[in-house]
Amino acid sequence: MTHDEFLSQMDEILGLTPGTLQGHEKLEELENWDSTSLITFIALAESNAGADISPAQVVKCFTVADLLRLARADGNPS
Repeated sequence: MTHDEFLSQMDEILGLTPGTLQGHEKLEELENWDSTSLITFIALAESNAGADISPAQVVKCFTVADLLRLARADGNPS
C-alpha cells in the first residue's frame, strides 16, 4: 500500500473527507480516533501491508505519520 492509499483509507476509517489527512495530525486531536478505528487500522495494515501489529504498538503512536511507519506505508507520496 502506498503512502497516499494509506492516508485515503485512514480518511475513510475516521469518516473524514478524502484528502483530509496529510500525516502530521496528532491522533489525540482526531475526533473519531478510538478503539474501533484502532482495530480497523490494525486490520488494514495487516491485510494490505502484511504488517504484524499489536494494539500496544498502536497506542505508542502519536501522529498519523507514526501509523504510516508502523504499517510500512511511510514511503514518499505517490
